[in-house]
Amino acid sequence: WARELAETAYAAFSYVPSISHRSRRMYWKMSIDLSRPQVPSMGQHDPLDGYITCLQLHAAAVGVPESAGGSNLEEEIRGFAAMVEGRDWATTDPLGIGGLLADAYRLQQLIQGGELVDKGLLATLLTASLAGLEYFAESGELAEPADRRLAFRELGLAIGLHAVELMGEAVHRESRHPLAASPTLPRLEALVKYVPLADRIESFWRKPEHRSAPTWLEHRDINEVMLAASLAPAGFLVLIGS
Repeated sequence: WARELAETAYAAFSYVPSISHRSRRMYWKMSIDLSRPQVPSMGQHDPLDGYITCLQLHAAAVGVPESAGGSNLEEEIRGFAAMVEGRDWATTDPLGIGGLLADAYRLQQLIQGGELVDKGLLATLLTASLAGLEYFAESGELAEPADRRLAFRELGLAIGLHAVELMGEAVHRESRHPLAASPTLPRLEALVKYVPLADRIESFWRKPEHRSAPTWLEHRDINEVMLAASLAPAGFLVLIGS
């Protein structure tokens, strides 16, 4: 079902703008029946999420014999890979940084599981994440009162920092870990220094008085989901069979 969903999403959300412009792009939001774009612009990290998700689904299907049949997602993987190539992922948005870190951890697990993916992309994601995180940490946003903050964006960063924590633990636990002797290791070690920010974010939004702020109540559903995911991150971050 997941592969069918990915196949349908790729067909509906991605498009080639014109014959003269062959670079495929994505719509950010489609109508419920997928008949028309509602937001035609492309999200900065949408192709990356699609690429890594399709790689994950492909790897999962290979490891489960009873899943034979259906799309192997090779066309979708090639299409997303073309959209990913050469892009700049750097962002100062905490939700975007968290998404990059979660994607980096998924990619690292796929590499460790033997998937033939571009290892250079992992280094690129960690570099972009570090640049954004350094800026965000110095911005003072986490010192603002609750009514001037968006919980789901900060909690997205907290989830990503848990991904960094899991990557760091794996490197120190496994001597043959792909990152242990990699040029990427210094970037990971630099990111690990920011892991305590996750606890700071979670502690802030666990306080009932902060969850009574208008900015929490206006986005209560997604805020609660993101807080739950941040408090139990392995259920989201750790790939089955990794």
